[in-house]
Amino acid sequence: MSNREKPDELLQQALLLPRTHHQEIPPDYMDLNGHMNVMYYTHVGNMALQHFFDSLGLHNQLFVPGKRGMFALRQVISYVNELREGAEIEVRSGLIDYDRKRVHFMHYIISLTHNRVAAYDERLAMYIDMGVRRSTEFEPEILAQLELLKQQQAATGWQPPVSGAIQLKKNKPG
Repeated sequence: MSNREKPDELLQQALLLPRTHHQEIPPDYMDLNGHMNVMYYTHVGNMALQHFFDSLGLHNQLFVPGKRGMFALRQVISYVNELREGAEIEVRSGLIDYDRKRVHFMHYIISLTHNRVAAYDERLAMYIDMGVRRSTEFEPEILAQLELLKQQQAATGWQPPVSGAIQLKKNKPG
């Protein structure tokens, strides 16, 4: 069965993850159909990134010119329920997997107004050495934090609805 047929299960899975953003949908996010324009789903997910990256050990001090950064590689958004002006939403984010240079994660955009998942946003991002603008390996302390977070989320029973379009090669350290 699809997640559209099991909306309560999808919401329960989303609620297993930490909240990384909260807002009300403003009028300028609306499209001609009277619901949130698709470009704002990416925007809302991006608003959650800093809190999520902080949980991975990727703090602001790494993201300064000449140091480190994250580049987006792939994104798959699944739209489940529409969002309309004034809806109160939150984003919940989780780490699906990682390797030495990349993180595979998901944001759930939840309508608090209607108590349901509006969309889930699966992403892949690469760790970058900004001095040479090429991929680089995570520092050992970041790898340790990634593993800890992955184990913590696995312990909750979280089972993300992955698309299959994003897969990591098994080149983890160790």
